[in-house]
Amino acid sequence: MKIRILERTEHDALLELLDGWELSDGWRGREFFRRYLVEDPSFEERNVWVAEEAGRLVSCVQIFPRELRVEGVAVPTGGIGSVFTREGSRNSGIAGTLLGCATEAMRERGMELSLLFAARVAFYGRLGWSSWPCTRTLLRAPATARSAPADIEIAPFDPARDLAQVVALHAAYSGARNGTTVRDTSGWRSSLRLAGNPHEEFLVARRQGRALAYTRATVLSSFLMLSELGRELSADPAAEALAALVAAALEPRANDPLAPAGKRSEEFRSRLLAPAAHDPELDRALGARGFGTLALPDPTAMLRCLAPEALAKRLGVPAPAQRSRDAVEAFLRRVLPPERFTTWLADRF
Repeated sequence: MKIRILERTEHDALLELLDGWELSDGWRGREFFRRYLVEDPSFEERNVWVAEEAGRLVSCVQIFPRELRVEGVAVPTGGIGSVFTREGSRNSGIAGTLLGCATEAMRERGMELSLLFAARVAFYGRLGWSSWPCTRTLLRAPATARSAPADIEIAPFDPARDLAQVVALHAAYSGARNGTTVRDTSGWRSSLRLAGNPHEEFLVARRQGRALAYTRATVLSSFLMLSELGRELSADPAAEALAALVAAALEPRANDPLAPAGKRSEEFRSRLLAPAAHDPELDRALGARGFGTLALPDPTAMLRCLAPEALAKRLGVPAPAQRSRDAVEAFLRRVLPPERFTTWLADRF
């Protein structure tokens, strides 16, 4: 068996391998993962580690170069995704070997953190990643709907009209939250193409032509998810505009573009899962509107510190005294506490 990086001529072979991944929400693996080859500006063949046996790819791991915010500082990070092994080659340690190669490659390229999202928390835990749990909120539509404030207009996102203002909202709102992904212009273009599953609902709240807040929503495993949100703190200090957008996401639609086949919009939009935004004003505004809430722990985000000394230097804090896994993890929990960690589904890979 050969362990190596992907060759330029092997894109179709990689997609043929990933087509074996059984996905929900109407996707075939080939079409879902093709987006990460075509639409992600960070894609390079050297980001994909593969195992080849008898002239056929049997396993793969992909690195997604990103920058994560840690106390306002952009930290080079390697996202891990597209981890897949053919059924006949599973339970043989191939994925672990590929993840080890990817880890060394990330270190060599100066990536100080690694982030992944996984259902198999124990598997990745044994390989060096640690669960960075957050608490998401299940929101149920209030018994009596309340209209948005009279001076606020809610409309679908229009790139020509809204993009510049939404980019600024994102930079300020997400920029104040640990764990969010830094987006440059190409990152925004990519996000707009990749965040849907396959569709995305992007709403903007405006007052006199000025964008105050925005929400992005998609469907995951037949469930309505808020994939990202943001507001301008000075123009929407009580989060009323943002709460109105959340309420709008729960309004049934005719010919609902997000509702799974066979599910009525009224049922589909009776509840949604909101991210851990750590926004007390939004929580209060949603409570005032009568939303039902249920806290749901989410252990699927996993982090690993690849270069503790470099990260400590970047942040201007003392490095861990030891290089043991426990000491490095304790250091990472100090500089990037899980209870203040935010990731947007719109940035997942």
